[in-house]
Amino acid sequence: RVNVDHKLLKDLTLGAGVSMTYSVNHRVEGDQTTYGPLPNALSEPAIYPVYNPDGTYYEGNLPYANPVAIINETKNVAYTNRNNGNIYLEYKFLDGFTFTTKWSADVYNLREHEYDPITTAQGKKYNGLGIEGTTYVSNLVGSNVLQYVKTVNKVHNFEAMAGFSFEKYARRTTYIEARDFPNEDFQYITSAGTIRAASATALDRGMTSYFGQFKYNYMYKYIFTLTARADGSSKFGSNNRFGYFPAASFAWRLTEEPFMKSVPVISDLKIRTSFGLTGNDGIDDFASLGLYKGGYNYNQNSGIQPTQLPNPDLKWETTRQIGVGFDLGLFNDRISLIADIYYNKTSDLLLERPIPQSSGFSTITSNIGDMENKGVEFVLNTQNIQGDFTWNTSFNFSANRNKVLKLFNGQPITDQGRGNNWVMEGEPIGVFVGYNFLGVDPTTGKEVYEDLNDDKVITTDDRKITGNPNPDYTLGMTNTFAYKGFDFSFFLHAIIGNDVYNGTWMYLQAPTELDQQTTEVLNVWRKPGDVTNIPRLADGLKSSRFIENGSFMRIKNVTLGYTLPKDLLKKLWLKSARVYVSGQNLYTFTAYTGMDPEVNYYSTDNIIMGTDFFTYPQSRTILVGLNLGF
Repeated sequence: RVNVDHKLLKDLTLGAGVSMTYSVNHRVEGDQTTYGPLPNALSEPAIYPVYNPDGTYYEGNLPYANPVAIINETKNVAYTNRNNGNIYLEYKFLDGFTFTTKWSADVYNLREHEYDPITTAQGKKYNGLGIEGTTYVSNLVGSNVLQYVKTVNKVHNFEAMAGFSFEKYARRTTYIEARDFPNEDFQYITSAGTIRAASATALDRGMTSYFGQFKYNYMYKYIFTLTARADGSSKFGSNNRFGYFPAASFAWRLTEEPFMKSVPVISDLKIRTSFGLTGNDGIDDFASLGLYKGGYNYNQNSGIQPTQLPNPDLKWETTRQIGVGFDLGLFNDRISLIADIYYNKTSDLLLERPIPQSSGFSTITSNIGDMENKGVEFVLNTQNIQGDFTWNTSFNFSANRNKVLKLFNGQPITDQGRGNNWVMEGEPIGVFVGYNFLGVDPTTGKEVYEDLNDDKVITTDDRKITGNPNPDYTLGMTNTFAYKGFDFSFFLHAIIGNDVYNGTWMYLQAPTELDQQTTEVLNVWRKPGDVTNIPRLADGLKSSRFIENGSFMRIKNVTLGYTLPKDLLKKLWLKSARVYVSGQNLYTFTAYTGMDPEVNYYSTDNIIMGTDFFTYPQSRTILVGLNLGF
């Protein structure tokens, strides 16, 4: 990585930077799959061996695969090249004017190579399975900004800014999958006997923005800010490509007032309020278009099929934000408190609206509702001890309450088979909906569910809200200590009051006894009269049985470092030097029975939340580092 700045003239500065990265990543299959080593390690009963007597891998418990074979034999390598460059020109002219133009490009190249030999279950199924994929991504961003700064009579301070920016994103992918390889020495597609699948995709999208800002403050006591921006996204329909988002804020620094001089304990006090609009374009790139897909061939002739209905009226999701807060400093800012209360109302929610399947489709991306978020946030910073030994603490707390206010015709949006999160009027977004598990019938060993309509039959009408993935509170605390070159810090992170749907346990305790591989199977119902919560044969329904408390506190980071003294640095011809050891995600305190309560296996979906399905936990990481400055 290299960055360079150079003054061409007194008021003209040219700058540029470039970074280049090459990486090789040896991967394993992760979320949203049952072919990876983790799902199979959890599903394969421990009574089965890893190896056969002849040294080959044991694969006698299909449909599960030997996880050790997957790890040792499968090749799944990603080769990545990434190049990022930028250049800017800054020109100061007249009295207080500055013009800046900046251009940057990010180019990403990925090549993926995977091969499953016949020594793995999946490779044996296809007589060797090979996959090659490439991804090319380029992102070009340009901005031009004109700024004016002026002070009048040393009390009136003005700032004005106007600008234009654009973003051009392009992605190209290729994928080819083949099988029937001669042996494990031939791992590339050219040696395959059968091409199983091949595809290529192209995506181009763009964003154009116009923005402006005006600031005025009187002696830095009264501060007014007005901003406005117009954003145009290619994701939206031709009828509503642009969204318009104004905002305004006001701050009053009371400690600059004469009447506050009589309160020396308060070193800083500022009251803030703001109102504004923000936009969201978090949908698929072609969501507004009618789409067709090729490959639907007939009688050796090519064919296409419609895959998405058009919606040219699709537009920006807009959030109205109102906030009030204050900044308080006490005892020369040895204690400081930042507090905010807010109310946000989101209109024109971008969601998949269910439509009659007689149309040939089940959903269409639409603006279909309203939602509110309201809450409080606090940050408390304290300098507990000063001197040779210092101790500082930072504590943050937030509480948010979310509710869906309106949907299209009041119609709820279901999980569509990917989880059990729903969007419903009057409820937080993504609540879990399913059957209320009451226990196990001691006479039959079958699950018993709540019969809400009392019709003596369990149907979809008996589903109810069984949990909420949205947390009640989020907390964090950092403590930092320093003494004569040594520094030590630890960060604790906690989420309280959220539920997690343990889809892993549901799969492992599915409708066949073979799949019941958790230790809970030791308490399974065996004979009439047994009292237990573990049925002999699960129904496989999405129920409250698999909803768990996801609250946790995690030791997120612990760092110990030492900075060399200045006299030693001079002898070593160094400007600075620090050695450190750091640990991340060291331990988690939780009642959740899965691997990690801070999970979501379907993170690309804006509805599916708090669902665990063989989701890899966050890694525990130990870092040892040395920072040198010359």
